[in-house]
Amino acid sequence: MEVVWYAVLAALIGVYVLLDGYDLGAGMAYVFYADTDEEKKKVDNSIRSIWDANEVWLMAFMGLLYVVFPKFASVIIQNFGGYIILFFLFLLLKTLLFNLLVVFSDKPKLKIFLDWMFGFFNLSLVLFISIIFANIIRGIYVEPDMDTLNFFSKSFSPFSGELGLLDWFTVLATAVIFIAIMIHGLSWVVLKNTGAFNRKLKKIMKRLAILELILMLMLIVAWKFLHPNIFDNYLYLPFLFIFPILVFTSLSGLIGVRSYPGENKGFILSTNLIIFSWISTLIVLYPNFMMSMDDMELSVYSAGFNSPERFYMKWVLGGLAVVLFVYSILIHKYQKGKQKE
Repeated sequence: MEVVWYAVLAALIGVYVLLDGYDLGAGMAYVFYADTDEEKKKVDNSIRSIWDANEVWLMAFMGLLYVVFPKFASVIIQNFGGYIILFFLFLLLKTLLFNLLVVFSDKPKLKIFLDWMFGFFNLSLVLFISIIFANIIRGIYVEPDMDTLNFFSKSFSPFSGELGLLDWFTVLATAVIFIAIMIHGLSWVVLKNTGAFNRKLKKIMKRLAILELILMLMLIVAWKFLHPNIFDNYLYLPFLFIFPILVFTSLSGLIGVRSYPGENKGFILSTNLIIFSWISTLIVLYPNFMMSMDDMELSVYSAGFNSPERFYMKWVLGGLAVVLFVYSILIHKYQKGKQKE
């Protein structure tokens, strides 16, 4: 049963990154790539009617994680508690700014400031997501009596052994995750629009995809250097190599996105990139939730805690997750198609 709940949690956080990824990525595009008011309006309209459905997946993941695997939840809080609080604060502020952009749309000077603040909070949220995931695949402290991570490592040398939320490995991994989310956001804006703005964004997506390919190859080499056994699960079941192959196939497809007819190919490829990257990572980590830097495993079989109350809460929250899944499908179906010019 632990494996089932592991899969449910993996699906919840994966769907959150997938759905909120294009929201946050598009939010950064609002500031960094939308140069005119018309382009900004196109980005705004592509996410305004649907963005609030995405954060609920994160709420479901956090609640279910605490009930099903409380030991893992405590390790996450121990290492990232302060940053998780900041993440939710920035999420709230981003929501506020998103609405203020409409309220003060007739005040150009104030709107410029709000534009940049909206971009800053979207950028910060993507960085939070990227840094936390980068640390999970790098490895964090499992033992509760270990010191918490500093923000910056004292040394960025691969041979120093010094840890930080940002060190030589996590900077590289953060860049890979960050660019993937950015590409996903741009592909969503392209999906919802037509015209010259799309051609501009496709050109940017191609450049980002080339950079992502280079950085991803560097990350695999660095990960193998840091954890020599990362391919053990793949070697045990060689057919699983299909998922990394699909990752690089999707990425290669994104490099040629400018030449594809229609506007949906890029979004399909960026969606596949995130899905297959997440599955490939889970294959490396399983049966653990994350890499460990103090040689203490935190596996799906050791992180749970059973009691009658928790047993019922698992199924209640699991049922809510099903309702959330249906709700998300319906609202995305309602908002499908191009936005009106």
